[in-house]
Amino acid sequence: MAHSRYRPAFGAAFILLAARVHAQTGGGVPWFAYGPVDTAYALTIDTTVAFSGRWSMLLLSLPGASSTTWMASQQIVDAGGYRNKRVRLRAYLRTQQATSGALWLAVEGFENHKPATLLLDTLVAPRHGTTSWRAATAVFDVDSRAMCVRFGSMLYGTGAVWLDDISLDVVGDTVPVTVRAQRPQPLEGGGTDQSNCTGMIPRPTNLDFEQPPS
Repeated sequence: MAHSRYRPAFGAAFILLAARVHAQTGGGVPWFAYGPVDTAYALTIDTTVAFSGRWSMLLLSLPGASSTTWMASQQIVDAGGYRNKRVRLRAYLRTQQATSGALWLAVEGFENHKPATLLLDTLVAPRHGTTSWRAATAVFDVDSRAMCVRFGSMLYGTGAVWLDDISLDVVGDTVPVTVRAQRPQPLEGGGTDQSNCTGMIPRPTNLDFEQPPS
């Protein structure tokens, strides 16, 4: 059984990166920072706060963040093992003085042979202020045209959000869908490359954040 450790401070952390759009973390750990603001947030491995195990991922605001800025952590996974299947994404999140923190996901692929977002960026179980560890779950169908699945934590505004114990699993058709795809949205700029899948890895990795950066 998982054990929650709740501490009021951020505690010691390995700084993986000052958040940069699509910048990969050091040591090959397959987590990225993603967003429009490159100086107002930091993505860290927190060594003192975890839902289970030893560590969790912490996304926190820095001076310069405001109620209109945001940043996300993300992992980008090859959709090959999930196409034409129903998938459940589950994770545990905790927040501290957060404007809004959430689990998020998107599915990227092609529409009429052109790159498109097939399942738009979706916030799952957003929470506000200071909250203890709680599960966030999304169930969705992955289109046959999908190339990658993206997921992670999202922080709007200021504060902090922790993420831990993620799973991305195929489930049966009897499990109800909670997130439904709308009309595919073409990527801006045209072209034939699915740029939102840049940095894609073959399968989900380091979902409990127990793999340290090197």
